[in-house]
Amino acid sequence: MTGMILKTVSDLGLAVREARHRQKLTQKQLAQTLGTTQEWISQFETGRLENPSLGTVLKAFATLEIDLHPDSVPGSLRNDDLDTGDLALDEPSFLKGRRR
Repeated sequence: MTGMILKTVSDLGLAVREARHRQKLTQKQLAQTLGTTQEWISQFETGRLENPSLGTVLKAFATLEIDLHPDSVPGSLRNDDLDTGDLALDEPSFLKGRRR
């Protein structure tokens, strides 16, 4: 999952599924580690879970060693003009203030 830009909940689920497969974990094994259910993992990975708990998502990323740090994204994939929504790689545009 190198260089993937995470913009949606579906993207987060895909990242978890790919990392889980790389580590040869089943959905049930990951669910037990996270304190959730296999059904939650399945729905999250397939983008069918509309409002996943941020805490559980972050715990999954930590457990699966998915790096969310912007410096882990190759420079050629970073684009300040790219609208990445709420899951921006850099500071969200609404926090940057007005540009002159």
